[in-house]
Amino acid sequence: MYVLNSLMPVFLIIVLGKLLCRTGFFSDDLVKGINQLTYWVALPALLFSEISGAVFDVGEVRRITLMLICATLIAFLLGYLAARLLRLPHRSLGAFVQGCGRANNAFVGLPIIIYALAGTFPNVKALATVALGPAIIFYNFSSIVILLAHGEKQHKGAAAVGVFIKQLLLNPMIIACVAGLLVNSVGFTLPLIFARTFAALGQSALPLALLCIGSSLTFEKTPAAASPALIASLIKVFVLPAIGFLIARLWGVSGTELKILLIYLACPTASASYVLADMFGSDAPLAGRIIVVSTVLSAIPLSIIVAFGG
Repeated sequence: MYVLNSLMPVFLIIVLGKLLCRTGFFSDDLVKGINQLTYWVALPALLFSEISGAVFDVGEVRRITLMLICATLIAFLLGYLAARLLRLPHRSLGAFVQGCGRANNAFVGLPIIIYALAGTFPNVKALATVALGPAIIFYNFSSIVILLAHGEKQHKGAAAVGVFIKQLLLNPMIIACVAGLLVNSVGFTLPLIFARTFAALGQSALPLALLCIGSSLTFEKTPAAASPALIASLIKVFVLPAIGFLIARLWGVSGTELKILLIYLACPTASASYVLADMFGSDAPLAGRIIVVSTVLSAIPLSIIVAFGG
């Protein structure tokens, strides 16, 4: 029951998002609006609110963040190797590699951590949110580099640098994470009126994010068993947490830190990977299929981690 109570709310809300679209309750315009609201307002408010006011152990945050980044880098390398073995075309390589490592941590991982661990470890929400901040910056940085190198919309020289900087500076979650870390590091306390405003907006982020995932999932033309989408998804939700587990053991990390790490690593591929793949002229349909397949498969490792991890 513990596993069901921790995971099922997340997946039920995702299913609800899909049903609301299929029944016509959510129009295309409404879905687009909810996605924009979540991406530009609700999630940044949550990240800023939690990070700016969090009380946390710097050592724990540093360990989780570094392990997340190290494991993801290894997954990207495995993705490159798998792509070469599959002889994927240049246009598909960026979407494939990104799909192997970029996790949907803000939309899926954070809700699961809160539902699964917050009752047992009161400080886990602050720890998980602060550790996620630098990781979000890394995910966006690495994805843009990969897609700039392998997308059809080739940018060279100053143009490439300009595109790179623009994508980083305009990312609302990066802005929220950086602002939250700065406010926290200087010890500034937000006036109550603003703190409550950000907190109220942030409370809407997790259900809205999960509804967005459900509304964006499409199961038409799901690839066959030996497809690149399945291989990328297997690397993402099975191989990546296994890599993280080995790194954590070598580092001597266990308990709550290990569970946070493994839940983040076992999350499906981030929905933003489709948007970026399309933006940079990579294989957006492949990116979309990876998101769908990894979302379905992620229920298996997430269930195991919640039940036995740490």
